[in-house]
Amino acid sequence: MRILLLFLFLFSFAKERYLIAKFENIQPYYYNNQIVNLKLNIITALDGNISITDEFNNSYEFIHQNNYISNISFKLDKKFPTFIVRLEDIDELNVTPSSKIKYLHPPKQFCGILANELNVTDKILTNYDENYNILYLNIFSDGNTEDFSLGFVDEKLYKVDSKNIFYSYSALVPINKRDFFINYFDLRTQTYKTIKFSLSPKNDEISTQTDIKPMAKSRLYLINSILATIAVLFVVLYFYRKKVIYIVLLLLVIGVIVFLNLPKEQIVLKEGTKVHILPFEKSTTFMIIGIDTKVNVLATQGKYKKIEFNGHIGWVKIN
Repeated sequence: MRILLLFLFLFSFAKERYLIAKFENIQPYYYNNQIVNLKLNIITALDGNISITDEFNNSYEFIHQNNYISNISFKLDKKFPTFIVRLEDIDELNVTPSSKIKYLHPPKQFCGILANELNVTDKILTNYDENYNILYLNIFSDGNTEDFSLGFVDEKLYKVDSKNIFYSYSALVPINKRDFFINYFDLRTQTYKTIKFSLSPKNDEISTQTDIKPMAKSRLYLINSILATIAVLFVVLYFYRKKVIYIVLLLLVIGVIVFLNLPKEQIVLKEGTKVHILPFEKSTTFMIIGIDTKVNVLATQGKYKKIEFNGHIGWVKIN
């Protein structure tokens, strides 16, 4: 009887709770370094301003319907963070996901990414010096993309878009390396998957911007041959008919041949240079230069230059 009275006495001084918070879509376990996406459902007994932060003072937004729902995303680093839900100065609640953490034992070629999907695009291999080429590629992933690494010299990874899924990667690779392997952990199948591709510094693959693709060497050779044949024809016609018009036409053809074969202007793009699809600031950035790179200049428009390297086209702003 005394114990019951003591319990009732202590309970009478217990703080009244006005908040209930629960994770709706939590899984039994997650992998360390995985990007965890959770939905936190909050119910409050009183009206007032709700705030959600974690132990690192990061704030999270929420949708107010019949209750409060917040989409919370974080990278798992050996332990789950604690989330603090506050109802003004009335009540405060700490919530921590109650799941297990698994640790991977990846192979040597593991790129560091755990994701449901990983796509690699715009792969470029271009000359650097007698020992190295520069590898460029773009990475699309819903995983921990910031941890991406292939283990090469002078690796750089740049975030390109604001949704944190598109990154531009660059690195120096050995001059004789042509075959590349990107090994990542597929969260859907819970297995390691490998993306394989081969590149050459003289890459003639078709650009996605086919309307502005530079003239291929084979095509230029064909045009030069045709123009040279026409030039010889004008010479023969001049000797047979002795008309000045053929000399004029001959000079025009020679001028076209010289123009087509003039060496292109070259510039060096500095580290951090953004390569746009079109020549204006808000145009989509499809690559960021990670290592100083020499490129050909195809045209100039205001403060922008149209550049080409290894069959890929873009616009860069020149200050």
